[in-house]
Amino acid sequence: MRKLSAAIAIAVGLSLITTSSGAAEDLAALARPVARGPLAGDSVYFVMTDRFANGDTSNDGGGLTGGRLGGGDDPTDIGYYHGGDFKGLTNHLRYIKDLGFNSIWITPPVKNQYVQQGSAGYHGYWALDFTTIDPHLGTEKDFKDFVAASHKLGMKVIVDIVINHTADVVKYTIGSTSYREPADFPYKTCGGKVFEPAIVAGLASFPKLCADKSFAYVPRTSTYDKNIKKPAFLNDLTNYHNRGDSIWSGTSVTQGDFSGLDDLFTEKPAVVKGMTDLWSSWITRFDIDGYRIDTAKHVNPEFWKAFLPKIIATAKAAGKENFPIFGEVFDSDIPFVASFVTEQNFPGVLDFPFQSKVSRFAKAGGGASDVADLFNTDDFYTTATTSAYSLATFLGNHDIGRIGHFIEIQSGSDGAQIMLERAKLANALLFTLRGGPILYYGDEKGMTGSGGDQLARQDMFATQIEEWKTEVRIGSAPIGNTSSFDIKSPLEANIAQLQGLYKKYPALKSGTQQVRYGFGSVLAVSRFADNQEFLIAFNSNDDAQEATVPVSTKNSRWSAISGAAQVTVHTSTIDLKLPPRSWVILKADNAFEPSSALAITLKSPKPDYRTPGWSAITAKVPGDDFVQVTFAARQSGKAWRILGTSDRRTTKDDYIAAGLHRVFIHNRLYKSGTTFDLVAVVTNSKGQKSVSKIVKYTVKY
Repeated sequence: MRKLSAAIAIAVGLSLITTSSGAAEDLAALARPVARGPLAGDSVYFVMTDRFANGDTSNDGGGLTGGRLGGGDDPTDIGYYHGGDFKGLTNHLRYIKDLGFNSIWITPPVKNQYVQQGSAGYHGYWALDFTTIDPHLGTEKDFKDFVAASHKLGMKVIVDIVINHTADVVKYTIGSTSYREPADFPYKTCGGKVFEPAIVAGLASFPKLCADKSFAYVPRTSTYDKNIKKPAFLNDLTNYHNRGDSIWSGTSVTQGDFSGLDDLFTEKPAVVKGMTDLWSSWITRFDIDGYRIDTAKHVNPEFWKAFLPKIIATAKAAGKENFPIFGEVFDSDIPFVASFVTEQNFPGVLDFPFQSKVSRFAKAGGGASDVADLFNTDDFYTTATTSAYSLATFLGNHDIGRIGHFIEIQSGSDGAQIMLERAKLANALLFTLRGGPILYYGDEKGMTGSGGDQLARQDMFATQIEEWKTEVRIGSAPIGNTSSFDIKSPLEANIAQLQGLYKKYPALKSGTQQVRYGFGSVLAVSRFADNQEFLIAFNSNDDAQEATVPVSTKNSRWSAISGAAQVTVHTSTIDLKLPPRSWVILKADNAFEPSSALAITLKSPKPDYRTPGWSAITAKVPGDDFVQVTFAARQSGKAWRILGTSDRRTTKDDYIAAGLHRVFIHNRLYKSGTTFDLVAVVTNSKGQKSVSKIVKYTVKY
């Protein structure tokens, strides 16, 4: 895998010339509000359809007989179909809505290879027919009814899709599946000429390939499997990389088979067109509202740059202006994850760095500074159309395991009440911090599981898995033979209460987030919108903790609207004493009023050595008022181009001073020697503006 780190950061030459802003130019008109993205206003309930609710037992075998060896159904085995379907999910939509969610993300609904490698495709990620619904889950009518019923309740339907691979059908003539490097086995045209796919990716000049001449392995299929996939382009053996199993590094990240699954040659124009047409048709045929994209980091960047704009255009043409798309970039390297947003056209990605740091903070005392540092990198995601507000935040899922499992490992010996308090704290973090929160089904019932993958995919209906009957539940007894729908967990009320605040106080969902404090076991942030400031503070310690936290709404009283703490208010700070494993949300009784004269200083761009050669463009605005700073760049003879808008100040860490607004310029996207004019425009909460001096900047590498 391509890692982006300080080791490959480029040296950038800076040429700094400051001049007064020209009076003839209305540079203040460059100001834009911060981009939030379609997911910023959503909260998502993530469902594994097969494990949620069985509304029609007649489809449990997918129309086949023979149980696990026929249709792949065996509800006594964690690796096979259990019977959940769209009728069952439709019957429980009100349950999901009442928890406060406005979107549902479902695992891939397409028809899978039912059984392979000793288990079944109940999860949806082993697709054979991408054009229709897996019969285990119901019919196309059942799916359309589910979508329509969701819309009637005001909920979006986000479908999990797979671009990177299909089911394991393609074999090799020599039987081996070890990865073969392009350096040793280069791609060749039908005429035997070596070529590099990245150079011609997606272009009309992409050469014709032949199965017996072009690949590291000669691909084959059985007569039975020759035309088993749909759409038809998936049956062309030259539409796969045919390099063997990924070794999870180097070229194998994007060209190797994902655990044996057939890796598509996404550089080929035929594959780009085929996938674009396919997933555009799902929007128009089924009226769905968004996509989660599986294994996104295993697909070449050129594909996303072609595919995503066309999908978004199709959605807009269908009347869906806010069509959430977030990719799975399973990685902890923040600049690498951010590059999918800033360089590959993703509106958002699953925020794995958030999951790592926030879940660690929630399950054990300490780590507040790590969370604060995480939010300091939110600027890495900022462009004219994107920001960290569009990231999909989560604390556990079907691959890595449940947040309840992480809490049980850390605190299980401390007793049931402490585990419950930590689970509630985790929910408070998830639902009040920036991003679009995603809850994994069953977490509201206190499910824990015993690990990741199959061990974290419990049944919501009465389970036949003996181990799941006796697993620890946070907030209640083990489930036994009872359906989870028949018990009430205190976590349900916790989640519904937190999400209920959104309607009354929109700033808690879509407002500015400003980190105020991050030390030891105490984290505090402000959320702000429409002249209303909220202070949210969390304590993950097993003892009460004290902190003095600055705020921007001065000389105001503050009222607790969720949680509890001892509060002493001063002019511009608040003293907090937080109980163990707790949070508090305070609302300023007074409306926010700016208190500083508006001015802005644009600073010299500097390389950030955590990134792959990006330079930080920073600006200083006096005081601590809530403001938004828009950064713009102009090449000689061209119009100004918006780089992005920042609505939060940095906090001090090892890489950046406190109190700065920031965006980044990606130097490698331009030729060395390219010169820019840079300018910054600050806008305060009253709509007043101030423009910086223009700075000239030259890229050199």
